[in-house]
This record gives sequence, C-alpha cells and structure tokens, in this order.
Amino acid sequence: MSLEISNLDVSIEGIKILRDINLTIPTGKMAGLIGHNGAGKTTLIRAIMGLLPPDKGSITFKGEDITRLPSHRRANMRISYMPEDRRLIPELTVTENMLMPAWANKIRDGEERLKWVYSLMPEIADFGERKALQLSGGQQKLVALGRALIPGREMILLDEPFEGWHRCWPSACLR
Repeated sequence: MSLEISNLDVSIEGIKILRDINLTIPTGKMAGLIGHNGAGKTTLIRAIMGLLPPDKGSITFKGEDITRLPSHRRANMRISYMPEDRRLIPELTVTENMLMPAWANKIRDGEERLKWVYSLMPEIADFGERKALQLSGGQQKLVALGRALIPGREMILLDEPFEGWHRCWPSACLR
C-alpha cells in the first residue's frame, strides 16, 4: 500500500474536524476527496503532509509510519503538497519559487528536476525569470503545481487543483 490512514482524528484549536478517518490508496492510483466546504478535505491533506498533528490514529506511507514525522521529512520521502492558495513568494521569480523546495530540503538534483518540470509544462518555462507577482492567477496555479513536482513524485497532494483554472491546465495534467 502506498498510503494508509487508520482511525485518524484531527482537531483544530480544540474543535474536532476529522473523526475516525480510514483510507487506503494503493501505489500508482489516484484518489479525489469530494465534499462540501468545511467537510475536512484540506484538514486531511494537511494532516497527511504533517502540518496538523492528529489526535489519534495513524498515517502510513509505503509501509512506514509517518504519523509524527515532520513535514520536511515527508518532503524528503518525495511527498509534496500544492496548497489551495498557491503560497508563492511574490518578490521571487518563477524559477526561484519552483526551486524553493529543493533548496529547503537540500535536494541536490533540483536543477534537473526543474528541467523535467519545464519539459512537462513548457508554458511556465517561458516566464521563468518573471516575478510571481506578475503572473495571472492561472499561471500562478501552474507554478504552484510545478513547485509541488520538484520534491514529490511519489505522492502529490493537490488542494483545490481546479480553482483558478488556466487554459494550459488540461494539457499539463495529461502530460
């Protein structure tokens, strides 16, 4: 199994958001979380990524218990996260934003990974030296996806991936 979640409870500021969540996603498979606003989709993604501590339960990735593993260690396991709000640093260039996880996680082949991402999404290679602030919302979403691909190729957690849909997205997703 690639990802296994067992009996997971997560609270935010004392309010129980997730109760007794059980989920198994086999290696090589995709899964989507569908639910209304406030259902806990983002909370579950943030718990998987190690950004919210569970009250109880376990999260296992490729047979290893990662429940209490810090988020940066999960990134080293090639798990990555594209947040709903993109979280690009406006003053940095597209290239700098995309290389940020490689620098933060001491990924030695960051430049090679960047070339790979640009080969998947040549649309963003064209504006690599532009500041993130100068991009449209859809272009920023593509950069956020590219940034998520730098550390993570084993598991990529996408929060609201189709918000701010850009005309380039369908072709980028298919590649």
